Amino acid sequence: MAEICTILTDPVYGFVRLALVVSAIASVPFGLVGTFVVVRRVGYLAGAIAHCAFGGIGVGLYLNRGLGLTSVDPMMISLVVAIACAILIGVIKRYAGEREDTIIGAIWAIGMSVGLLCLDKTPAGNANISSYLFGDLYLISPANAIAVAVLAACVLIIVVFLFRHLEAVSFDEEHSKLRGLPATLYFQLLLVITAVTVVTMVQVVGMLLVVAMLTLPAAAAGRLTKHLSSMAVLAVIICFVFSWTGIMVSVMLNLSSGPTIIVVAAIGYFIVLGKK
Repeated sequence: MAEICTILTDPVYGFVRLALVVSAIASVPFGLVGTFVVVRRVGYLAGAIAHCAFGGIGVGLYLNRGLGLTSVDPMMISLVVAIACAILIGVIKRYAGEREDTIIGAIWAIGMSVGLLCLDKTPAGNANISSYLFGDLYLISPANAIAVAVLAACVLIIVVFLFRHLEAVSFDEEHSKLRGLPATLYFQLLLVITAVTVVTMVQVVGMLLVVAMLTLPAAAAGRLTKHLSSMAVLAVIICFVFSWTGIMVSVMLNLSSGPTIIVVAAIGYFIVLGKK
């Protein structure tokens, strides 16, 4: 307990407190969007979007460092690529039929490959690759924190105002169409806010672990309640608890923050799973 108090008060641990703030903010889109991802069972689509977003990071770093375009922000390139990928996946899911899994799998692999190839051609590009793949909250800056807050606010506003429509599409898309709702449009919107959440998540747990953080808190919440609205709120709270616990454990044991958060989330999920 004394060590936790030191972390929360000692000026030396200012970077940890910033990480705690960012993880708390990020818990909002993680929990809300993760709820729809779990209910709609589209975790594999979130994985494809995450790998395409990594490709965007690789392109952004190459433009920034390799070509000297210092005004290019890799995270903004990643956001644009992730949203474009979400739109493309939505179109594929609508028209590809039986070929859907193959095409989405190809997009998944291509996105990751493009990112790695760009990093190969980027001066000192491989130096920070682990922070993008596995997350590193301790390298986050106040500017990054503001960007996370803006993205989280956008996701929150969309989900709050369109919650009932997203709920209808998540449970029964065909029934939603019969009721006159533009179900395809709302599903596409769900993919887009998933893309935004994935980019928000980069510095928290990294691209390779993003699906776990999107699904585990929401899945745990789903075991504790049957109402979607309460599941979403509970998922946010659980995500917050998992993130803060993971950060504290990583600091005290000198471990990487992203993987530690995921391990804590997995343990928490299996504890909840064992109680039902």
